Amino acid sequence: MSISKLCIALFISVSLLFLSFSTLFYGSEDYYVSYEHLMKHEVINEDYVINYKQRHSDITAIAIHGGGIEPGSSEVVKGLANQMDYSYYLFEGIKATNNSILHINSLNFDEPIGRRMAQNSVTVLSIHGYTGEKPIIYLGGRNQVYKELIRYSLQKRGFRVEDAPPHIAGTHEKNIVNDNQLKAGVQLELTAELRKSFFKNHDWSKKNRGNTTDIYDKFINGLKEASSFYEMYPTLYNVK
Repeated sequence: MSISKLCIALFISVSLLFLSFSTLFYGSEDYYVSYEHLMKHEVINEDYVINYKQRHSDITAIAIHGGGIEPGSSEVVKGLANQMDYSYYLFEGIKATNNSILHINSLNFDEPIGRRMAQNSVTVLSIHGYTGEKPIIYLGGRNQVYKELIRYSLQKRGFRVEDAPPHIAGTHEKNIVNDNQLKAGVQLELTAELRKSFFKNHDWSKKNRGNTTDIYDKFINGLKEASSFYEMYPTLYNVK
């Protein structure tokens, strides 16, 4: 075999190997690819819990990475939902450690109760946690009107709000946040620093998550204001 042919063969082999590893890496971002997969290895009420309340509201608030998976997301959802009498859904990790293994991405999240509640709602507000040492809210989803109302209400209260980068933009039609009557919802990605500020002493451990701060109250009030205005004007319900 000539040197040139050998180089070509070697290049193709390395390329295929790299492609295989790349596919494996990106396909394995989550340990579990579906709820059915997760159920085979994790025990409900021991490793995770599902908490929900169906109030037949137009807006349903959800945290599919609640509890110890993305600390603070459950507290935001429940705080808003209880004050606004909204339906809510929480999928919460309760392991002593390694709750991140329970993360199923928003496109693949197919736990039946959560999907059904989203589908029966006019629109959905989905709260997530994201990395980051600065207190930032990344705004995503397909419901443009509701998004802009949230942006305005939170910025007015001094929060830093930015458009979500593509990988967390929440615009895919199969994302649970958009699996509703409008085919459009709002996804908020809250950085770790922001979520820690919701709790006294920046302690987001399970035992301290009931001790919320004024920053948490201000954040909830911003979501309440935006949501109330959105509901006051049903003609704004659109996906443009």
